[in-house]
Amino acid sequence: MAGCLLFAVEAKAISGNEWKRLPQTGQQAYVVGIVDGWVYVSVIALRYKEPSLTTDAVKCTLEMPYQQVFAIVEKYMDDNPAVWHYKMAELVFIATGKVCKAKSK
Repeated sequence: MAGCLLFAVEAKAISGNEWKRLPQTGQQAYVVGIVDGWVYVSVIALRYKEPSLTTDAVKCTLEMPYQQVFAIVEKYMDDNPAVWHYKMAELVFIATGKVCKAKSK
């Protein structure tokens, strides 16, 4: 553990403004990284019998191809420039959560 901490690098969260300045492939990679992280949260939550840690947005996106998730996030960002200063991980969660909530109705 100490060795891992010794060589750890900073994993900087970026804002929506920073995300918008990335090339499209960078934007896609960032969104995929966030969604991939959700998969592991879900696995851990289920392993420890804490399904409440998984949300509808996480479950919903597990059924979608990455390109579809990216399209949802890209549309949300294009439609909501007023929120670009927030952390991108939160914005991905909000964008997918809105779509997944509407999908479940």
